[in-house]
Amino acid sequence: MQPFASVLAPMLKAYPELTEDDLPLSAPPNLTLGDVAVPMFLAAKKRGTAPVVFAKEVAASVAFGPEVISVAAAGPYLNLKLDRPAFAKSIVAAVLADGDRYGSNRSGRGMRALIEHTSINPNASPHVGRARNAMIGDALARLFRFEGYDVEVHYYVNDMGRQIGLLVLIADEIEDLSFDAILDAYVRANARAKEDAAFAEQGYALLAEMEEGDPDAQARFRRITDLCLQGQLAVLARLGATYDVFDRESEYLKDPRLDVVLDALRARGALFTDDEARLVVDLAKLGHTAEEGRYFVLMRANGSSMYGYRDLAYTIDKGEMGADVNLIVLGEDHKLYAQQLAMILETAGHKAPEAVYYSYILLKEGKMSTRQGNVVLLSDFLDQAAALAGERVAEQCHDITPEEQQTIAEQVAVAAIRFAVLRVNANKNVIFDMDAALSFQGDTGPYVQYSCARINSILRKHGRPLPDAPGAAFPLAADAEWALLTRMAAFPGVVDTALRQRTCAPIAGFALDFARAFTTFYHECPVLQAGDPALVEARLLLCRAALQTLRNALHVLGIEAPERM
Repeated sequence: MQPFASVLAPMLKAYPELTEDDLPLSAPPNLTLGDVAVPMFLAAKKRGTAPVVFAKEVAASVAFGPEVISVAAAGPYLNLKLDRPAFAKSIVAAVLADGDRYGSNRSGRGMRALIEHTSINPNASPHVGRARNAMIGDALARLFRFEGYDVEVHYYVNDMGRQIGLLVLIADEIEDLSFDAILDAYVRANARAKEDAAFAEQGYALLAEMEEGDPDAQARFRRITDLCLQGQLAVLARLGATYDVFDRESEYLKDPRLDVVLDALRARGALFTDDEARLVVDLAKLGHTAEEGRYFVLMRANGSSMYGYRDLAYTIDKGEMGADVNLIVLGEDHKLYAQQLAMILETAGHKAPEAVYYSYILLKEGKMSTRQGNVVLLSDFLDQAAALAGERVAEQCHDITPEEQQTIAEQVAVAAIRFAVLRVNANKNVIFDMDAALSFQGDTGPYVQYSCARINSILRKHGRPLPDAPGAAFPLAADAEWALLTRMAAFPGVVDTALRQRTCAPIAGFALDFARAFTTFYHECPVLQAGDPALVEARLLLCRAALQTLRNALHVLGIEAPERM
């Protein structure tokens, strides 16, 4: 939606070499200067003149339509005062007409996106740090779907490795091993392997049997990894993360496509057998310039494959699925590994996925309880957030049932965590403060949710049906109304920016800014007590459009919009 197309049209007609991209709209620093501003930097550069000069030229020579009340040049900007009610009507009408699709630019129609994220080792319940991977990946999947892409979310199940072999061995000694006991069993298995060389060797031997296709070994591995996977998915589901396809590492053993990769590496002189009889890639032969990460081991001396060897096959497989966008979400500590894989794949003519890297979640000391000294389990974290949210919801919502309070508390807890994480750019650490994140005021997800609940309260109190679209009279002209409307109109551009930058942080920032603008409108512009029936109806429709816009933004972030709080 471009509600200000009629504003730009006269300029584009007068200067046909310009495009809409050359004339981006912005908000003036003060509404007394104008309702919208047009920075002249890009247009002036294309025309080979100074922005200040070009702004004066446009103000003096371009004939704008009746919807533009006045035009003034202010340095390199063109400030325009508009017929606010006319634009308000078109903006609200567009939002209500688009409904749940408002904000989408439909840029992904007819295209496919493959997004891989999370991939937790099947030896423990997920911890808080890993949850950032799931939240970023899930939000990106929602964003691409919102833009019209056919999205397929993949989860790579790491169902192999020595650590799983050790876990299988220790599980044989534990009757009715449950998911909640997996972490303790894994710690116990590793401690025993350090003290007992024979036990450690059994882990390697069991892995080799599994890799050679021994049905009993494969069944034992599958039982443990399925137990872990289902438990992990249940925890991640509380955050709203879902997956479409589960790819198992064991499916990529002895993949024939890797023979082509090996031949390409040999042709470059990059493949050799080291002193331990392992098959190794010398990445320096492929252009790697640092000593760190120069060597990449593919196979052990006994012929069993390393994780990276199987990962090469998996990456080739994803690439051959033909998606228009192929994304993978990885922790920043995996960046070197991903670069190594990409270099090897490129040698054989394969393209690596586009990686989205994220930094760490850091917790304030003393805020969280843990089952393990160095691990904060996501399930514990969610339980604590839901308990605290429950206390605050109970204080706010006296008139709803305990069951409803519990549902809202879980929604608020997830909103607090997801919003605090997603509003920060992935390349920066998140410093998480549980008390601050759960506040119904401030820069939080619950604050944005509360704005939705406030709008629902206004609409409930009105208690009568509203028209589907604005009527002939739509008298919205107050500054607080205009500030809300211009932000509403900006939402599709924010979505476009988020998609191009591969981050939902702009959408979280938009939701927060929009909620603040609604709060200002709420305090400055009475709705049900506006007096004039036409103004009451217009403000109610503005509220409905604002609610739709906020819901759509929260949906991309994976956050519910409760009707009551």
